[in-house]
Amino acid sequence: MNSRVGSYRERDGCPVYAAMKVIEGRWKPMVCRRLTERIYGFGELHRTMPAVTAKVLRQHLRQLEADGIVVRSAPTGPRGQVLYRLTPYGRTLGPVFEKLWSWGVRHLARGVSPPKLGAAGGAGIGAS
Repeated sequence: MNSRVGSYRERDGCPVYAAMKVIEGRWKPMVCRRLTERIYGFGELHRTMPAVTAKVLRQHLRQLEADGIVVRSAPTGPRGQVLYRLTPYGRTLGPVFEKLWSWGVRHLARGVSPPKLGAAGGAGIGAS
């Protein structure tokens, strides 16, 4: 077995990596935060986050649904509005986000700027 395969196996079995894969995404923490407050229809959730495109919001909601964090209700009634809410399992992320928030506040207080997406020297797409 080469070291690359061993590294992937170690990473895939890491609980921290597994947790980060569920909540990674530019908008997922904000979606979860809003859904802790109440149930939202897609349109009203999108209006609370005007910087995210409908396509990306839909992708994040589908990923969160696949991971058991969010549940999507089937349309009912004359308007046929789809509603989203956190599952009981999704609500277990609350303390995780609170700890991450506290850590982020301390980190930002150190004067460290958050990395810019696609910034020079970053490991983003097109970085050499």
